[in-house]
Amino acid sequence: MTDEPGPETTPSDALEELSRDECLQLVASLSIGRIAVPTSVGSPFVVPVNYVLDGEVVVFRTDPGAKLFALRERAVSFQVDLVDPFHRTGWSVLVQGIAYEATAQEVEHLVVEPWAGGAKQHWVRVVPRVVTGRRIRLPEIRGDARGYL
Repeated sequence: MTDEPGPETTPSDALEELSRDECLQLVASLSIGRIAVPTSVGSPFVVPVNYVLDGEVVVFRTDPGAKLFALRERAVSFQVDLVDPFHRTGWSVLVQGIAYEATAQEVEHLVVEPWAGGAKQHWVRVVPRVVTGRRIRLPEIRGDARGYL
């Protein structure tokens, strides 16, 4: 038995690419994400929304305004993540696709309860083109036989 530490792990070694199925499972496990829509000034408009996953499609409700106007049939991004700062672990999923205002028939079977006030009568569907995700896990600290870290 030796007291020498094992090979060092670099931060990039701790990043794990997630499969599309893993990404969608993680998106389905939460109900709050961020929608990023293009604006006329060039920088994206990013806001949190309550959502539900309908198959592979992200669905949320909104009121009329800048977000609804900006996302109509345009490329958007939707991000969901979960971070544990204490353990320095977490994951992030990015859905890139096209958003459009849904018909009543497309959403009649869905339930989305927005936290923010307002009627939120407009339903938006984000159809993914690309779904990517990464998980970060730092290596476990190995103790030694004497009980020291």
